[in-house]
Amino acid sequence: MAAFITSYTGYILISFLPPIVWLMFYLREDRHPEPKSLLVLVFVGGMAAALAAVFAELAILGEPRGPQGIIGYLYPALYQTPLLMFGVIALVEEYAKYAAVHLLVVSKPDFDEPIDAMIYMITSALGFAALENAFFLVPVLRDTPALGLQLTANRFIGANVLHALSSAIVGYFLARALFSPYRKHFVGLGIFTGACLHLLFNYFIIIKEVVPESVDLLIILLLVMAFMVFIDFEKLKKA
Repeated sequence: MAAFITSYTGYILISFLPPIVWLMFYLREDRHPEPKSLLVLVFVGGMAAALAAVFAELAILGEPRGPQGIIGYLYPALYQTPLLMFGVIALVEEYAKYAAVHLLVVSKPDFDEPIDAMIYMITSALGFAALENAFFLVPVLRDTPALGLQLTANRFIGANVLHALSSAIVGYFLARALFSPYRKHFVGLGIFTGACLHLLFNYFIIIKEVVPESVDLLIILLLVMAFMVFIDFEKLKKA
């Protein structure tokens, strides 16, 4: 076991394990399971979306100690505003996860039920989270395995849940846009809503060292989002 954890394969598998566990949990909500090939395709698409998001964020925000991005050149005074930076990150990431679903499965014949939108958005989000985990966790697991395993557990109940829930909410709006007339604007509204919730999560993470109560607010936020997703699933099951 120790040898496995100290191998790069072990690091990557540990990073991918939490999103896969959550994906198996959410797939139980689908009464008519989607083709495994499409689920794998969207999961990999979510990983590609994570890479695309990194490049987009670098282009918009720049590197922390390197060249400035678009915002730095156009609005220097705003560049140092953490809330703005994390708002941009949230919006880019929510759009990237949606783009993977839009490009890969929305036009497929198997995308034939409203609930499919939530299932595929969650799948994309967890693919995104899996690669994001690898970015964050592999260096820590390599250098300090005990701390890396602790961070893995923290992301399992934190960032990975956030990605799945925010994208599930986007998926609900996507379902309403695709399966209901006169609601095409719902996709943009869904991405904006998911990004706002994502931003709140990031904000509570930023201030938790200064404001201990933010941890309680973080838990409340995730519980509220989970309740929203549960209600959305039930609505779409009846659709």
